Amino acid sequence: MLVFNEPFLRKTLQILGHYLRKETLKAFIAILMVLFLVSVGSIFAETLRAVARGVLPASMLYVELGLRTIDIFSILIPLALYLAVLSKLAQMYRNQEIVMFHSFGISTRQMLRMYFPQMLFFFLFILFLSLFIVPLASRTSEQLTLAASKDVSLMGLKEGVFQELSGSNSVIYVRKINTEKNRLENIFVNVKHEDRVDTLTAEYGYQYEDELTKERYISLFNGFRNEGVPGSKKYQLMRFERNDIKLPKLKGKSVDVDEDGKSLSQLLKSDRLVDKAELHERLAPALVVVVLILLALSISKTSPRDGKYGSLILGLLIYIVYLNLLTIALSLIIQDKVPPWIGTWWVHVIFIAYGFWRIYKADNSS
Repeated sequence: MLVFNEPFLRKTLQILGHYLRKETLKAFIAILMVLFLVSVGSIFAETLRAVARGVLPASMLYVELGLRTIDIFSILIPLALYLAVLSKLAQMYRNQEIVMFHSFGISTRQMLRMYFPQMLFFFLFILFLSLFIVPLASRTSEQLTLAASKDVSLMGLKEGVFQELSGSNSVIYVRKINTEKNRLENIFVNVKHEDRVDTLTAEYGYQYEDELTKERYISLFNGFRNEGVPGSKKYQLMRFERNDIKLPKLKGKSVDVDEDGKSLSQLLKSDRLVDKAELHERLAPALVVVVLILLALSISKTSPRDGKYGSLILGLLIYIVYLNLLTIALSLIIQDKVPPWIGTWWVHVIFIAYGFWRIYKADNSS
């Protein structure tokens, strides 16, 4: 190993650190864009399904898509950064660039310190995103969806068009949607049951949600109800002042807004295990950034004779195992099999120890 004076080595470390961070950032942006395009496609399809089920009004499609996109960044950014560091260092090892710097006396531990500014920035950014921005987006989505369910102009109904109520055999026709009075006017509804068909007409109607059951209804006023069996003469005509029709029960929600939408202070004050698990889940992405950069440095060392994608495949396998263990750890908290103060920390500690062990082994074998 060559020996250089301290000022030269310090200057070399600064140049190499700047170069590593710059090249990693370029790779990170490219990888993040690819992962984002793949992920946003699945989110868009899921949001469309929510619109089709009637969970979400069509007018809120892009608003909901934007709010849900915020959530995936807390997952994509750590993964993109991990792949960027791993691929860039593996490439530099194959090109003998890192080997040359090792000959200057620069160890893997020193390379880890070079990544510290970048690691700290992404740690704080993801921490802020997962603790404050993502819950805010979840709460906003919940409020908008709830407001839309009470607003007849956002129900997805159209004036002068026969429409099937999602998830049922019912057909509704609305001549006019009065947004000023927030009601439907001149309504026709055809409801098919197993033993009969009901046909209703009403002067106007309102939509509302039962506070206890959370079921949605349309209240029809000043109309007629005709009950009968098709093909027979058994029909019964009734006049009503009010008649409530239960809307189809919607399966699923556009977003998970129970624990996800709670503020940090609410989670800290709560004694519920599910809230304790949610707190660990929000802290995890920021910690994952640190652990993944450490792992990327520890497994990126390759030789020109090694396979081009060997370290990348190993890195993905470690990443999958890491995430699966985190999922198991969260489940154990909810099941009260692991104390909340331990939570998911044991998973992070295992992989941090594994990363430092590999770095120690690599530095002492050089």
